Amino acid sequence: MVNRISEPSTSIYSTTASRIRGNWVHFLFSGAILLGSVAFYQTTQAEALRHEVDLLRRDNAMLRLSLSKSDHALQQGLAEFHKELAGVHAKLENAHNETGANLAMAQAAATRHADVLVSQLEKKRRQLEEHEKQMSAELNRIRQSTDETSSRLNFISRDVGNVKNEVESVKSVEQQSQAHLQETRGDVGMIGGLVATTAQEIQMLRDLGDRNIYEFSLSKGAGMQRVGDIQVTVEKMDARKNTFTVEIVAADQRVEKRDKNINEPVQFYVPGKGSQPYELVVNEVGKNMLRGYLAAPKVTISRGAL
Repeated sequence: MVNRISEPSTSIYSTTASRIRGNWVHFLFSGAILLGSVAFYQTTQAEALRHEVDLLRRDNAMLRLSLSKSDHALQQGLAEFHKELAGVHAKLENAHNETGANLAMAQAAATRHADVLVSQLEKKRRQLEEHEKQMSAELNRIRQSTDETSSRLNFISRDVGNVKNEVESVKSVEQQSQAHLQETRGDVGMIGGLVATTAQEIQMLRDLGDRNIYEFSLSKGAGMQRVGDIQVTVEKMDARKNTFTVEIVAADQRVEKRDKNINEPVQFYVPGKGSQPYELVVNEVGKNMLRGYLAAPKVTISRGAL
């Protein structure tokens, strides 16, 4: 069965009015705390990036040391090769004093041994060259990563410097918003939130962040049309008098709002959505079109908790 939405009581009116005034104070403190948290986060990220740069520099030094050791190993291998060749020459010299047959055998054996040594040293040389190429590529990657990290660190440092300016601008934004937006009493007697009358003011209301804002264009004769989590039917409108009548369906309950004016907060409660009313504001009554927005509370409190 469809139930009618009850009008709010005097006690709810007083509690909601106090809560709206408290929301502004909470908004200012929340903004300052949020921006302070951003500044702390940016500073922490900057310190982490500085630590990462130090680690990359140490890795760079270790890679250079590794390349130095590899070069030393290559030089040592060549020295051993020359030493072994000297030994071969010594053996050949000794074999020269032996018989011709033994000399030929010694020369063949020396040649084979020299070939084996040359093959081993060539293989080792190729391995060292490949290792050196890998180390060079790794060094280039580290240099590039270090440059990118330094750039990010400088960017974050500039952001941290801008956070203070953003914190100081919170009060200015709030004062400008209050200068453009108006606080009015809704059609059921509740003091409503700030009412926007232009697209710029609707954006300001959205930027405040304490309510979900849904802009709409409702056509007459189109039946039920969804706006946010509710549905609205345009029953009649008078563009000359700037008045309208709509039927609202929310959580399987219906309520009719008759002969309302433009920029008048049309308030209603949605069961299960807490004690703060929804507000539907029509900014323009056209020939066959209503244009405006729906302001739905973000933080809902159960009426049983009041």
